[in-house]
Amino acid sequence: MKKIYLLLICSVFVLFAFKQHKIERTEVTLTKLWETDTLLKTSESVKYHPEKGIIYVSNIGGVPPGKKDGDGSISIIDKNGKIINQNWVTGIDAPKGLGFYKDHLFVPNIDEVIKIDIKTGTIVKKYPISGAVFLNDLDVDTNGDVYFTDSNGHKIFKLVNDEASLWMDLTGYGPNGILVEKNRILILSSNKGDFIAIDKKTKEISVLSTGVRGGDGIVAAKGGYILSAWQGGIFYVDENSKGSEAIKILDTKEQKLYTADISIVPEDNILLVPTFYGNSVIAYKINYK
Repeated sequence: MKKIYLLLICSVFVLFAFKQHKIERTEVTLTKLWETDTLLKTSESVKYHPEKGIIYVSNIGGVPPGKKDGDGSISIIDKNGKIINQNWVTGIDAPKGLGFYKDHLFVPNIDEVIKIDIKTGTIVKKYPISGAVFLNDLDVDTNGDVYFTDSNGHKIFKLVNDEASLWMDLTGYGPNGILVEKNRILILSSNKGDFIAIDKKTKEISVLSTGVRGGDGIVAAKGGYILSAWQGGIFYVDENSKGSEAIKILDTKEQKLYTADISIVPEDNILLVPTFYGNSVIAYKINYK
């Protein structure tokens, strides 16, 4: 009887300890707020500028998205979805990911990176990238270092002090989405569906999540990350997921709405989604539980 009593006490203690250390996971849902007019031809990427309170959109124009046809552009919309300037910058071939540093906007354009003066809306410099095949997404570190992916070339490049170089070969990954953090680079694979972290110093790779085929964009969100899959899906990855499959929170395949390179308005918990062939940007309220 004494043994049974001790066993019961131990069981209660273990159960209590488990509950005390149980990992709280954030639940996320999306509610549509607005959609722009369908004038943004092949809208590929969006980027919210927190200081200006406006949103920049890269438009590929005619397809295929790797064609040097000069009909791509950058547009500006406001936080309510109104198109302020549809043709803010024109004459680009196929602009994709967007990234800011101080007074400049950096944009990958097939095999080069374009630097745009935000104040004047003019292209001030073009950086040809040797060996680039299909430059895609881009992000800028706090010190101004520009990282960008080559999805078809399976590489990550880095632009520092006007000099571009190969940062890492990712053969087989088809790297698309990129997010630069303090000590690591986050990458979303377009063909493997893996969401990975790469240590900046050691370049060691760890898998954060899986199951996002056609992976496109990454944004940091409360308790984790929101990812997009180009064919029409939005996913949430809890920061404590430890390699588990990403949770789908939106599926737009039936509506034939694509979900390309996303951005976030953090102060309002709004997710911005370019619809590619839908020629628009859709905003969703991010609901956390």
